[in-house]
Amino acid sequence: MKSKQNNKRAQVRSARFFDILDKLIISGLVILVLAFIFYPILCVILRGVNVEGSFSLKVYQEVFTKNQKLLWNSAYVAIITALLSTVLAVGIATVVVFSGRLKGFLMGVLLVSMVSPPFITSLSYIQLFGRRGSITHGLLGLSLDPYGPIGVIIMQTIFFASLNALLLIGMMEKVDQNLLQAAADLGSDNNDTYFQVVLPLTLPGVIVCFLLSFVRSLADYGTPVVIGGRYENLSTEIYMQLIGYANLEKSAALNTLLLVPAIVVFILYRLLMSKGNRLLQGGTPLKEEEMQHYRPRGLVYGLLLLPTVIFYGMMLLQYGSIFVNSFSKQQKGVRTFSLEPFLQMWSRRKDTFFRSLVYALVVALVGTLIGMLISYYIERRKLKGGKFFDFLVTAPYMIPGSCFGIGYILAFNSEPIKLTGTAAIVILNMIFKQLSITTKVTSAAFTQIPEELDMASADLGAKRLQTLKDILLPNLRSSFAVGFVNNFTSAMVTAGAVIFLVNAGQKIAVFTLFDAINSGKYAEASMISTVLILVTVLINVIFLRLLKGKGGESHVSGIKGY
Repeated sequence: MKSKQNNKRAQVRSARFFDILDKLIISGLVILVLAFIFYPILCVILRGVNVEGSFSLKVYQEVFTKNQKLLWNSAYVAIITALLSTVLAVGIATVVVFSGRLKGFLMGVLLVSMVSPPFITSLSYIQLFGRRGSITHGLLGLSLDPYGPIGVIIMQTIFFASLNALLLIGMMEKVDQNLLQAAADLGSDNNDTYFQVVLPLTLPGVIVCFLLSFVRSLADYGTPVVIGGRYENLSTEIYMQLIGYANLEKSAALNTLLLVPAIVVFILYRLLMSKGNRLLQGGTPLKEEEMQHYRPRGLVYGLLLLPTVIFYGMMLLQYGSIFVNSFSKQQKGVRTFSLEPFLQMWSRRKDTFFRSLVYALVVALVGTLIGMLISYYIERRKLKGGKFFDFLVTAPYMIPGSCFGIGYILAFNSEPIKLTGTAAIVILNMIFKQLSITTKVTSAAFTQIPEELDMASADLGAKRLQTLKDILLPNLRSSFAVGFVNNFTSAMVTAGAVIFLVNAGQKIAVFTLFDAINSGKYAEASMISTVLILVTVLINVIFLRLLKGKGGESHVSGIKGY
């Protein structure tokens, strides 16, 4: 009798413990999101209208009256870049999806771009087509000026096309094979099927690519700073106002201007992706060996193939030039093999690589766990205000990196939470900037796990957190892999926000890359890029192999669907 009473008391204590722990986790997640996402963004908005301690629109008036050229430059480049990168991405995605045996290689080249530092395209552009470029000067004997808006458009188009193509490939692969077969049975040739079935079903994704490229171009300051020359836009002005003049009011006002289109695009993104998922949901995707049968033919395929070949040629030239310049030096017009760039880089920069690696591992582990917990409470527990909570979590991924970085400076530059100048502010910024990738992937995984499992577990006496630990988490191994890999990769190569937060004593590798390019040390910059890519790829491969050995999935494609 006493043993039964003791067991019952133990069960009651255990139930109370899990209930209290559950409430603490929910409260902690809400506080974290409000403190490290909502509050910094709010600080940026308020600082732009707070002049000398009182409300004023003076800064905005100056922005619109004295910076009209900057506004026009930003809009002009963003529209052209978005259009070109989207059209190019459609061609790349089509060729890759219908390429058959070459698909693995073509996907591999695209995925390498996901682990590349943000300035690598500009670096290779200078080395290949600059005044002393390997192609323009070395082969053609020309001395061209590579700087200006045309160079910015070309570099942004190539970089954004890779990201857009990955998204469109994920959508095209989901097209229902029954629709393609039905179109063929009704007499449609491959070209008619492509234009009347494949493209209409992926049209929401095409529009999303345009919108995302537009916002990314507006927010990109690295390419204009390196390639723009005398060309200036809003993003470069933000960089100069903050780094050069420490003018937080004007920087905040300019970032708020960029924040408005980002929020509009975010809302449209959610609507379009939801529509796209409904169009493609429930279908039976074609097997890879069957895709070639429905490939566009003739002139249509030629028009898609030509820019794709040029793109892949540029990608191979880009990474080839980075690798060659990493292990060579040029004297009197003759290039010879040399380890000098590596030795110089290692002697001066090795601390930054170890620091980046530690930061990235912490961000990958902590960020993935936080993201999975948030997704659990939103999707499985139907947290009140879950849609707004999800909006806040996704916002940092969509808004300009400079906005999120400046927000952390404004929010955590004084007591009670003073973090500026510490490693914590950099790590926290990285975690919450990329948090939505893990939440989206985990939310998608939850839709594949029947809710009846939760109910059966509850009927057997398990508490919700016990169900999460013993039933749900083991089924989310692949989601953890996607979140970990993407968070680690982003932390290793990110620059948009943290470049404003890193101080001189705590530089990370991507910051030293930016510094080396601006200083004209292109060989050293190439070596930094090479090491960053190799380290990132190596950690990804090791982690995925360990996961596969434990029964997990080795194919990580969550970023494509996002």
